[in-house]
Amino acid sequence: MKPQRFTLRKEYFGGLIYDAKTMAVEILNPDEYGFLAAVTKRLISTGTCPETRIDFFIQKGFINHKNGKYTSPSMRSVPPPKHIRNGVLSAPIRVFDSYTRRCNFQCEHCYFTSSAFVKEARRTIEQTKDIIRKFYESGTMEWRFTGGEALIMVDLFEAIAYAKSLGMNVGIYSNGWWVDSIAQKVFASGVDEAVLSLEGSREINDKRRRVGGFDKVLETVERIYRFNTDHPDRAIAGVIAAAIGRDNVRDVPFLTRLAAKFKFTINFMPLKPSGRARYALSNEMLNPIEYMAFAKTVQNLREEEAIKKSGIKIILKYKDLFCGSYEDKSDKPFPFNYAECGALTKYISMMPDGQVFSCPFILDVDPTGKYLGPNMINTSVEDAWNNPNFESYRAADKIGCMDCRFYMKQCRGKCRATVLGYGGKIADGKLIGNDPQCFAPLL
Repeated sequence: MKPQRFTLRKEYFGGLIYDAKTMAVEILNPDEYGFLAAVTKRLISTGTCPETRIDFFIQKGFINHKNGKYTSPSMRSVPPPKHIRNGVLSAPIRVFDSYTRRCNFQCEHCYFTSSAFVKEARRTIEQTKDIIRKFYESGTMEWRFTGGEALIMVDLFEAIAYAKSLGMNVGIYSNGWWVDSIAQKVFASGVDEAVLSLEGSREINDKRRRVGGFDKVLETVERIYRFNTDHPDRAIAGVIAAAIGRDNVRDVPFLTRLAAKFKFTINFMPLKPSGRARYALSNEMLNPIEYMAFAKTVQNLREEEAIKKSGIKIILKYKDLFCGSYEDKSDKPFPFNYAECGALTKYISMMPDGQVFSCPFILDVDPTGKYLGPNMINTSVEDAWNNPNFESYRAADKIGCMDCRFYMKQCRGKCRATVLGYGGKIADGKLIGNDPQCFAPLL
């Protein structure tokens, strides 16, 4: 059976439709969800929601209207879980699958403390397929293979093929050290997205990552660009990801212009006190004044004519306070209102052995495992997603953010991982501690 492009899920606010091709989410009120759920069961012959919305659903390709009847040939309806909690999605939209901690790099800032010598317990490929199926059946439609370096695992492409056979939007996160045989396997796999780590120019990148890494990742960027040019119907969304600190902030313009040249999205994230970076790069974390200058530089680059003409997306995580073009989503239901990052709101992460966890950036500041969940080999998605260990992390109020004029507009508030990494804590339902990169008070 051909995979279906759209997924319809019931949610506490009504429902949502996920588009596996574009990764777009359409939010539905209860009547709209009810109408579409009935259409997927072939129960509707006349409309029961506003005509303008029906026209919109037809325009988007969610439904067809012919001979007075509505059908949805490309949409599956996910059976709702037994209980949908207020303020929590019925299931994650994306899984970050840390497929292995092993890596052919040993980067200074690795949040996973990966290396070639890591000893780990890993699930089998059959267990991986079973877990992917569980998430798919719950309504999850995005799968991201990360690590470590997932491409060094011989069974990775079998896992990718299985996720793609279900119709999932699949991506890989990689250091970009691809030989030709790996590149050809990636292109043949049908992956939708490739996120490549690059920290700046050759000097800074190879100091942070591995000698020769700059040339190899640039070669991979060029390969993807050529593939996309030759196969526009199978194009892979390319993303360059960079962790920004004092040592490489000067290379932000270089990275942005490189991304524009090859039509890649560029994703900037600040260095966090996590993994090896807590020790190896502790003096490179940006302070508020430096972060403010960094955010201003990013916005200035967005306004450069050549970069605007390239059409690329420039993502700044987080505190994008100089970007005035953000759509105000404060009236949207949580978590689509910019109130929080994706950890445990839209996404969940998973260890190589199958255990799920809250956020990759807190693994080494959570020695007791209080923010770890169960192993997916023997747990349902509903039980894992609603595991009590996740609740204090997911629901902690961000003291000091609620009254900020940028919150839920251009900023998602304090990063929990950053606050915890700098010695903060979660207690009595509150995130206690400072995010030392916040520069809102300076504006």
